[in-house]
Amino acid sequence: MPTIRTFRPEDSATVRRLFAAGQRDFSAGLEAEVEAYICLSLNADLSDIQRHYLAVNGSHFWVAESMLEVVGMVGVQRLSNEEAELRRMSVASHARRQGIEQRLLETVEGHCLEEGFSRMVLSTVTQLQPAIAMYQKAGFRLDREEPYGSMTVRYFVKDLNGPTASPGGGQS
Repeated sequence: MPTIRTFRPEDSATVRRLFAAGQRDFSAGLEAEVEAYICLSLNADLSDIQRHYLAVNGSHFWVAESMLEVVGMVGVQRLSNEEAELRRMSVASHARRQGIEQRLLETVEGHCLEEGFSRMVLSTVTQLQPAIAMYQKAGFRLDREEPYGSMTVRYFVKDLNGPTASPGGGQS
């Protein structure tokens, strides 16, 4: 089973490739828009993970490593004292459906609980149906939808301090 660990600077190139590949895997018919999004993301927070995630109180970035290969990634960014955003989750195509996604999600949720956040939010596009199903199973609920070019962005929210919230997303 892969190890979940904090991002290190030497992971940068691999993380960038993993993110781009993960986006391209679900881009059928929307290649130009997805490529523009990849470029924007690689030049924004993924250009300096240390500065955008690790140097910000409450934010963090992890990778999943298996046999010395980074096969997954996820970040969380502090939005306020109460709210954090799950960002950039991606798992290599050959490593999907092995529970890595769930472990990354549980890592983020545990971090958010430790940091005292009462709410997690995330956004994804409708093309990422496996991710949407995982988020909903973990207790995220659809908050709203907005158009993004030819795609639709779905915004999800999860209350962490409610009576039914528990790490890993199940109901207690």
